Amino acid sequence: MQFLNWFFEALKFQLLLFENERISLIIALKAVYVGNFTAFFTPDRVGTFIGRIVVLKKFSKLKITALTAVGNLSQLMATVFFGLLAFLLIKNVNQEIFNVDLYVLSFLQFAFVLLFVALTVIFAYPFLVLKLFERWPFFGRYIKRLSYLSEISNELKIKIFVLSVSRFLVFYFQYLLLVFYFNVDFSYLDVLVFVGILYGIVTFIPSPFLGNFGTREALALYLTAATPLGLIGPLISFFVWLINVGVSSLIGGLILIINKFKSI
Repeated sequence: MQFLNWFFEALKFQLLLFENERISLIIALKAVYVGNFTAFFTPDRVGTFIGRIVVLKKFSKLKITALTAVGNLSQLMATVFFGLLAFLLIKNVNQEIFNVDLYVLSFLQFAFVLLFVALTVIFAYPFLVLKLFERWPFFGRYIKRLSYLSEISNELKIKIFVLSVSRFLVFYFQYLLLVFYFNVDFSYLDVLVFVGILYGIVTFIPSPFLGNFGTREALALYLTAATPLGLIGPLISFFVWLINVGVSSLIGGLILIINKFKSI
C-alpha cells in the first residue's frame, strides 16, 4: 500500500504538468520518490520539490515548485476534510478518549469548516490569490511567471482532489489493517475518527525532526492512552511512518544514487 500511496501522488504530479510537457508515470514516480528523500532532511518535509527538480532538470524550477505546492494544497484539503468529518462523527464512537468537551468540539468543528472553505478557495483560484501579493517587490517578480496556474481546469482540479482523497484512504486502510493485525477492539468508524483527528491535528504541528518522526506518534499516544489501543497506537503510527516515509525515502535515495552512476 506504500507504493499505492506514492502512485497516487505521482499521478497527481503527472496530471498537473501540462500536455506539451507531459512526462511518463515512471518518471513521475522517480521524481516523487527522490522528492521524498530530500524532504526527509527538511523540517516538516517541505523539501519535496527539491528532489523533483533534481529528476526533472529540463523543467522550470519555479514551475515544479508551484505545481508541487498545488498538489500539496490539495492533499491538505483532503486531510482537513477528513479531520472535519472525524470531529462531526466523534459522538458516534464508543471510545472514551474521543469524548471531547462540547465547547472545544464546537470550536474545532467551526475552525475546520472555515479552514476547509479557505483552502478550497485558494485551490480553486491559486493565481488570483497570488496576485494579491503582486505589489510586494519580492513576490511581484514571480507572480507573472506563475500565470499558468490560472490555466489549470476545474476538471483537473477535481481529479487532483480525488487522488488526494484516495491517498488519505490508503493511510486509513494501513491503520485499519494494523489495528486488525494487533487484534484491537476498534471498529471501522473508530479507526476513521482516530486517523482523521490524528492527521487533521498533527498536520499543523511543526516538527523539527527528520521526516516529521515522533510528532504523530506522540499525538497518537495522547489520543489512545485511555482506549483499547493504548501504547499500540503510537506503535501503529510508527509502522505507518516507517512504511510511507522511511522506506520511500530509502527508495528515493537509491534512485538518486543509480541515476548519478548512470550519468558518470
